[in-house]
Amino acid sequence: MKIKFSIITCTYNSEKYIQDNIKSVKNQTFKNFEHVFIDGFSTDKTIEIIKKYQKEFPKKVRIFQIPPKGISNAMNEGIKKSTGNYLIHVHSDDYLYNNKVLKDTDTFLKLKNYPDWIYGKIRVLEEDNSEIGIFPNYKFLHFSHKSKIGKYLIKYLNFIPHQAVFIKKTVFNKYGYFDESIKSIMDLDLWIRITKNTKWLFTDKIICNYKIRPDAQSSGNKNTNTNRINLKIVQKRYMNTIELFFSTIINKIIIKLNKTKR
Repeated sequence: MKIKFSIITCTYNSEKYIQDNIKSVKNQTFKNFEHVFIDGFSTDKTIEIIKKYQKEFPKKVRIFQIPPKGISNAMNEGIKKSTGNYLIHVHSDDYLYNNKVLKDTDTFLKLKNYPDWIYGKIRVLEEDNSEIGIFPNYKFLHFSHKSKIGKYLIKYLNFIPHQAVFIKKTVFNKYGYFDESIKSIMDLDLWIRITKNTKWLFTDKIICNYKIRPDAQSSGNKNTNTNRINLKIVQKRYMNTIELFFSTIINKIIIKLNKTKR
């Protein structure tokens, strides 16, 4: 199997951050990839910057502008437009960890006989690029499809950062896309849907630099109230009454721990 990666980047007025994203992709040592941009009709210099990048790599860079309908919709459009067999979403303010990410991933996928999807780690950064930490850095959060615990724990704790997930396009075709009715935690909803029926593995590599921005309108933003609401919506879909009771306690503990860290 010859691997082609699709890096999907959703943008909207992203001129302040997009250069790091572009640089991290075009400097990859593994060259069989495309960079797909889904832009919500930016009014700043975002498209100008991307078009300049496209002129440099006309066969690799693809741009699509669509009316803004939420981050889930933009991510789904990126999936539909992609032609690679393995996809990753790297938003405009995030960027690949180093220039060997795609090469290392290609090697890992071949070694593991091309699983349906894999997840690695992200390096979490403040807006000024100061490091907060690595996630998921604890070994008890490193699972595979063979782990019954991992398949169950995902309902309580999203230990799979979508910025570090390489997933076959065929998985979306078979099990559906990101739920556009929820504005955040849509990745958790997808992981719960597919973990029981797909072959997935953890790779002990940092895949992406993930930047926390208070103003970011993405699935990864720390809009606490929105995230709490959508987390409850997702958990109610997949949990029974007893599980929901324990999830409420666990969610409160996680919130307290996050406040302590920040």
